[in-house]
Amino acid sequence: MRILSILLVAICGLTAAIADDVIVYTCYQYFNSRVYIMDMNGTVLDWFEYNNYRLCDLELVNDEVHVVDAFAPRSFILDLETGDLQLIIDDWSLFYFYDIAYDGSFLYVTEWDMNRYMPDGTKDSSTGYDGTILGSTFCYDRLYTLTEDTLIQCWDISGWPTMVLDEPGTITPPTEYCRGLSFDGENFWTAESKEGQLGSIICFDQTGAVITQIAEPAFQGWSACIAPFTPQHLHRHTWTAIKSICGEPISN
Repeated sequence: MRILSILLVAICGLTAAIADDVIVYTCYQYFNSRVYIMDMNGTVLDWFEYNNYRLCDLELVNDEVHVVDAFAPRSFILDLETGDLQLIIDDWSLFYFYDIAYDGSFLYVTEWDMNRYMPDGTKDSSTGYDGTILGSTFCYDRLYTLTEDTLIQCWDISGWPTMVLDEPGTITPPTEYCRGLSFDGENFWTAESKEGQLGSIICFDQTGAVITQIAEPAFQGWSACIAPFTPQHLHRHTWTAIKSICGEPISN
C-alpha cells in the first residue's frame, strides 16, 4: 500500500504538471482510427481508438479540437481527456470530409464544393471548388488548402462565395506523403501517411522549411495540431499500469 501511495503522489504530480500545449495526432489502420495525445517532444500521454471511423483533419476552434470523419460527412469536438466525440456537422447531403478549417466565425469543409457552416454545425452556404483537399486551415486571414496534387494553396475568401487564389502564397509541403493541415499561430503542422510504415509529424514554416520532425507513434498518419490541455484526472492507461503493478483494485 505504501508503494501504491508513493506511485500515486509521483504520478499525480506529473499529471498536474501537464498543463501546456500538446500535439494531437490522428491516424488509421484498416477500418479503425486512433487519436494520440503527445507532449511537444513526442512522448505519448494518452491515446483513444475508434472502430469504423477514419478520423482525419484537425482544427483548433476556441481552444477545442475539431476533427472530421472520412467515412461519413460529420465533424466532432474531441474531448482530449476522455476521447469522447461530440457531433457538430452532420450533413448527409454529402459523402465524406477530409479537411476542416475555422476563420473565427465559420467552419469550412470540402466535399465537391467548399462548404461553410456555423460553429454549431448549421449549414451556411457553399461555393464551387474543383479538386480534392486533404487538409486545410486558416493562417491569419487566408485559407490554406493541402491538395491531392501535393501543393498548399493560399486563398483569399474575404469576398465569399468568391475564392481568389493567391499564387505567391502557394507552398510545397515538406513531403509527398503529407496529410492534414493546421496552423499554431506561427507554423503549420501536418502528418505523413505512408502505407506499411510509420512516417513523421512535421512542423514547417510559411516557406515550407521544416522546423520540427517527430516520429509517428503508430498506424498510418493523417493530421496533427497543437492544442492546450490541462487534464483533470489521471489517464486511463496510467491507471491500468498502476493496477498491473500493484495488483489492487483502484477506482478513479
